[in-house]
Amino acid sequence: SGGADGIAVGKEESDLKGYDNFGLFAARLASTGAAADLAGAGPFTCFAPTDTAIETYEKNYGPVTAEVCKYCIVPGNVASSAVSSTPLTTLQGEAITYSRKFRKDFVDDAILGEKTFGQFSDFPVDVACDNGVIHSIGMMIAPGYAAVGGGTGATQL
Repeated sequence: SGGADGIAVGKEESDLKGYDNFGLFAARLASTGAAADLAGAGPFTCFAPTDTAIETYEKNYGPVTAEVCKYCIVPGNVASSAVSSTPLTTLQGEAITYSRKFRKDFVDDAILGEKTFGQFSDFPVDVACDNGVIHSIGMMIAPGYAAVGGGTGATQL
């Protein structure tokens, strides 16, 4: 339907299914067993890729694994305004790389809070949940990211 605006507030990240654009991520969390990690008290920060991002990733790299799912989740409640100054060590163990490029905030190569045009809603960030917060991203992020520069508090371009 109409883009990323179909997210209900007050749901748990483990209950992402059914909200516009996050059905595949919720399905991959469940099928890989990574959802069990979100069953705890939290809080958790979830960088949730859209369905399109997951479809693109799987076409190019194969199935989304538990390791990839866990890489999208950071323990703690990290607001979008704090992403630049907070170490983003994931449940998978590696850290997501923050950078500021082209006047936008990036986590690895995914834009945080991407702005869209026309009838489409911006990708929501700071979606409050019972056990944390969700930031939607339009690109799948995965372990092994190697950026030139970047890191906590880093700025590029």
